[in-house]
Amino acid sequence: MNPNGLAPLVVAVIPTFRARSTIGRVIERALEVVDIVIVVDDCCPELSHEVVERSERVRVICHDVNRGVGGATKTGMIAALEIGADIIVKIDADDQMDVSFVPAIVKVFGQYPEVDLVKGNRFADAATLRTMPLARLIGNAGLTLLVKFSSGYWTITDPTNGFISVRGDALRRIDVASLADRYFFEIDLLCAMGLRRGVICELDMPAIYGGETSSLSIPSVLFSFPPKLFMRFLRRLLVNYLVVEINVGTLCGALGFPLLLFAIVFGGHEWYTSLSTGVSRPTGTIVLALLLFMIGFQLSLQALLYDVQFSTKTIKATREHHPARRTAYDPEVRR
Repeated sequence: MNPNGLAPLVVAVIPTFRARSTIGRVIERALEVVDIVIVVDDCCPELSHEVVERSERVRVICHDVNRGVGGATKTGMIAALEIGADIIVKIDADDQMDVSFVPAIVKVFGQYPEVDLVKGNRFADAATLRTMPLARLIGNAGLTLLVKFSSGYWTITDPTNGFISVRGDALRRIDVASLADRYFFEIDLLCAMGLRRGVICELDMPAIYGGETSSLSIPSVLFSFPPKLFMRFLRRLLVNYLVVEINVGTLCGALGFPLLLFAIVFGGHEWYTSLSTGVSRPTGTIVLALLLFMIGFQLSLQALLYDVQFSTKTIKATREHHPARRTAYDPEVRR
């Protein structure tokens, strides 16, 4: 609830690209659980916006050039903030998301005022694990570990889930325009929240996998995501452990990481020299390399454990939070 006692204004942002056959159905279902729908046609070759019936509750924005799902979502979120949205829900146009969970998301925001972002969690449902394509399952597992390092949310389960909802006030504190375009957007938003140590919640919900063809390129993800995640990881370390606060984790990391790196380089060099010359290295050299490695490894491990222990915990919400569908939009509530 708003401080003035009115129900929160819930706005759905639906980026659409090659979704002419499903966008109408998605909008119809979304209108049952949100107040306003903003459709962003991302220069769709099928002209998806033509089948959208505009009204007081349905607004359409068209891009002149394709900016990717992230660029379209950013456009919709900025538009939602301009109309005073309290809660912004991003819904895909391919009808893979069960929008009946939106009332549960709204309820989570009401029950936990500290929560800034709510994400779906597909992996709590065993049926979802069985139906998820193997390539997605393997890719999600690898990305999840990398995202934990980059965002600082070590207890998150499904960081790549595209069903996200953000509190309007939290989104206003972030430079939305600077977030990544295309498929890295959801992860970049999570990293931006982690940089501010914002509280997030994961709500158990299944994904729907049909016969659709995703435009997401797995090779592109494998080569483009890790460098971006590494840069977000460095940014988080710099801000949280050098700018905002200097603590035990800072000291362990500042000593351990360089020492571990030096030990690996020094030991590798001595090992290569021994192989190339056929002459064994002195015992003292070997012991020194091992000692430096062990000290650097232990300090680095302590820094990692400190980061995990004092990370922002992820609130878990189960299906018990899933209430009946939210009442359709009532203009009298807004007055």
